[in-house]
This record gives sequence, C-alpha cells and structure tokens, in this order.
Amino acid sequence: MIRRLAALAAALALAAAPALAAPRDADPALWVVRDADTTIYLFGTVHFLPADLAWFDDGVADAFNASDELRMELLPVEDPASLGPLILKLAVDPKGRTMSQRLSPEDHAAYVRALTELGLPAAPLEPLEPWFIVVQASVVQYTKAGMDPKSGAEEVLTQAARKAGKTLTAFETPEQQFTMLDSTPEAEQLAGIRDLAYNREEGLALMSKMIDHWARGEPEETGRLMNAEMKATPETARILLTDRNARWAADLKARMDRPGVVFVAVGAGHLTGKGSVQDQLTRAGLQVERVAY
Repeated sequence: MIRRLAALAAALALAAAPALAAPRDADPALWVVRDADTTIYLFGTVHFLPADLAWFDDGVADAFNASDELRMELLPVEDPASLGPLILKLAVDPKGRTMSQRLSPEDHAAYVRALTELGLPAAPLEPLEPWFIVVQASVVQYTKAGMDPKSGAEEVLTQAARKAGKTLTAFETPEQQFTMLDSTPEAEQLAGIRDLAYNREEGLALMSKMIDHWARGEPEETGRLMNAEMKATPETARILLTDRNARWAADLKARMDRPGVVFVAVGAGHLTGKGSVQDQLTRAGLQVERVAY
C-alpha cells in the first residue's frame, strides 16, 4: 500500500540523498510496440532509486535517444505551492474528522511514534486524509533510506528530455491523481496508515527487493512481490493500477495512428502481469516485444 501511493507522489517531491559508492550496473526491462511509421517503447520506472545505480545506458538509452517524445504518468510539478488548492479540496477530511478519531488509541499512538521517528509533526496532519499522510510519510521514509527521487527514473528522464529538446507529455494531471487517491476506500487507506505504524522496516526491505529485481530486468518477480502486497487492498489496486493500465493502453493504441517514436515511462508495476499495459495492448491486437540488449 505505502509503496504504491509513494510511487504516485514521487513526481511531487524531491529531496537530497547521501553520496554513495561507485555505480552499480542495472539493466531494467524494456518493451516495444511498432508498426510501419510508429514506435512506442515501454519502460517501467522506479520513482525512488539509490543514487549508485547506473541504468540509463545500453538499450534504455538507445531507445530514449531515438524517441521524439517522453510520455510519463505525470508532468513535473514546477511549483509545489501550486498544489495547495488541490490539497485543500481533496486531502482535507470533508467531515472534519481527525486521525485520532479514525484510529484506535493504540493504533494512533503507534502512528504518531512512526511520524516522530521520521521527523514529521503529527499535529498538522491530523485533519488530513489517510492517503495524503501515507504519501507524505512515504516520501520522507524512502528518502531517508537512501532511495532518492532525484535519482528516480522520471527525474533523470525528464532532465535528459529537456536537454535534448524532446516533447514531454503525460497520461494524467495532478488533480486526476489526487482524485483517484481520494476515491480509494477509507478502510484500505487506513491499512496504509497501519503499515506505516507497524511495518515500516518490512516495507523498506520489500522495496529494496523490488529495486533489485528491477535492476536485474526481472519484471515478473517485481510483479509477484507487488501483487502479493496489494491483495490486502484490492479496490485500491483496481483504481490505481488495473483501471489506469486500461486507459493508458487505449491512449497508446490511438497513438499508433500517428507517426513518431515515443518513449513511455511509467511505474514498473504497470508493466507486469495480468492486466498490465502490455497485456491490455495485446488484447487490443497489438504485438508487444521485450527488447533484448
């Protein structure tokens, strides 16, 4: 739960990470869909990465360099303050409830301890929706663990695209993403709060395993871990994962009608298993191939 929500927030918050050792080679998976005049590359990203992973080379770099357009989940938010109205509209509980009213005394005490250990003040977060708190806490948690959004794939690709003068486009807007998060069931949002309170170390260990599989080009293993985690929050998985995959696949199928080369970079969880973007494209009659490099 925490990892999926944090992925959606990564484009909204950047923080520095400590300097690490010499780069480690990584070869994440890459797929391609093509016809006579259109090529679409599909690259599964990790939004928070250790700074020592060298992944933007070989086949990934070749595909990116050949592209005219970078298409991501969300365009970079240049001014975080511009999100203020959205936060007031969607992240504040409309019924005026606080987290202490939503949680048992025991769970609330554990939740406050977790925030304190992360260096976040609990009091200002009390009137906010659980999903928003999980997002903010997760960004801090992963950054403190050395998983830096500045080293994350979206940030690296964005800077490279700007330098090369490529067109940047996105599947969604911040308001659409906030609305999706806000529409997830409260019970499942509170499961994320309890994960934050009681299972932070396990969550970090799982995230580390996912990054290792991603770096080795093992999307099936990444998907297996993610799917196991999300069994406890099936409606959130539908809203944030499979429904979005279907919309994005329809968008990409339509994009095949126009010539050009597009490099699509979305969270790695969207490109693995049943219901993935590739699965949806295959059902729509397109051929998706893994790029060998």
